[in-house]
Amino acid sequence: MKISIIMCVKNSMPYIMASIKSFQMQDYKNKELIIVYSKSNDQTEFYLDSLEDKNINIYNYNGSIYSSLNYGISKANGEIVGILHSDDVFFEMNTLKNISKFFLKKKVNIVYGNILYSEKNNLLKLKRVWDNITIKKKYDLPPHTSVFIKKNVIKKIKYKTKYLIAGDTEFLLNLSQNYKLNYFNRYIVIMRSGGLSTSLKFFFQKFFEDISIFKKYKLSILEYLIKVISKISQIFVKRIIIFNKYHRHLNETSKVNFINLKKLFNNEGKIVSALNLAYLTFNYKHKLRSHKYMFWADGIFSSILTKKEKIAGRVFLRKVLSSINKNNIKKQIYILGNLENKSKEWLKKKIKKKFYHKNLPFGDVEKIINRLKKLKLSDCSIIFLTLPTPKQEIIANEIIKKYPNSTIICIGGSINILSGVERESPKIFNLLYLEWLWRLKFDTKRRIIRLTESVILLIKIIIFRKIDIF
Repeated sequence: MKISIIMCVKNSMPYIMASIKSFQMQDYKNKELIIVYSKSNDQTEFYLDSLEDKNINIYNYNGSIYSSLNYGISKANGEIVGILHSDDVFFEMNTLKNISKFFLKKKVNIVYGNILYSEKNNLLKLKRVWDNITIKKKYDLPPHTSVFIKKNVIKKIKYKTKYLIAGDTEFLLNLSQNYKLNYFNRYIVIMRSGGLSTSLKFFFQKFFEDISIFKKYKLSILEYLIKVISKISQIFVKRIIIFNKYHRHLNETSKVNFINLKKLFNNEGKIVSALNLAYLTFNYKHKLRSHKYMFWADGIFSSILTKKEKIAGRVFLRKVLSSINKNNIKKQIYILGNLENKSKEWLKKKIKKKFYHKNLPFGDVEKIINRLKKLKLSDCSIIFLTLPTPKQEIIANEIIKKYPNSTIICIGGSINILSGVERESPKIFNLLYLEWLWRLKFDTKRRIIRLTESVILLIKIIIFRKIDIF
């Protein structure tokens, strides 16, 4: 019995990595994941392009969430259809196997189960529990992603595309009033908090849509309020959930990966960058991070948030160059950016093998990208970028799409500092985490503008709680 899982995707990095991994780790073989992808402005498409899995089918479809679900269902080949949001995960490795067994044993059309609600950034920290609930009242509805339906049934009851947020409410009410819902007392999914339906921005939109839908199915506002209030009690439900290696692995999948120098030059493509204030804030603005990223901690914010030892860019660069020489790395080495002769001469002394320097134009990112298109580099090479953040990270994302097996290291102005073009900050500045203040002496205008924007973005991040990569 084949099971089709529908996932609608838009701007889904980084949590989609854990969601898809939870599907791939299912020990049920007869499965497929239908991904309906809408145009995104983060690195979602790049990640999807990297997937090589015969059980995953990806379709481009720029529609609303509910028209996308209908489209995904139309592409499903399974006898059973389920929904998995792009930031949620299956609770167990044998979830699909257990669902299949239940359908076969009970000979039913629709099954729903239990749900755990976690913090956005930590699947192991639970906020709410929905379990041990048998649907009795007309207004009682199971969580959307806990429901599995025979395809011949779900094709008859489509999602109504006129709704922006509450289309699943209408769908479930339609389903419950026309078919029997069968309770399967197992946890199905861990849902991360922070979806559209729980967003304050869309609170009133959802409220009015829900009321309209309840009225359509001859249910009162009082019944709607009872349904909403019942959710509050779920916050106080305490369960002892035993999380295992599977859950911990998924929890780490979408988080930041820190660099391991021993594996830095293997043949897996990667982007290496400093995790500092500039990266944190501009990642919020430009959606810089992809699945290829690895970091070293740099700066006081990074040290506090990650509990990792701070490593200045120039210190990290020294370690990288030492590793290249020590291990006699055979790969081609490229330095992309604008270097003075003094910096080039310093590099010749520090790198034992030949490297190739390619100038990049000053100016905006588009101008640099156009220049990159004309460059011919070797794949599976080592590429150093000497541009400021966030420009170098944006460019790194473009380079790795063209050279997917290369190691791209974003080192900013580290070469200039080590070569003496730019004076290294006194030790007292480093000890007090004030190196950034010292560096304002050089390229002052640009750095003040960048620092000001970083602080403004940091305030936004704190207000909207958008530091979501740890």
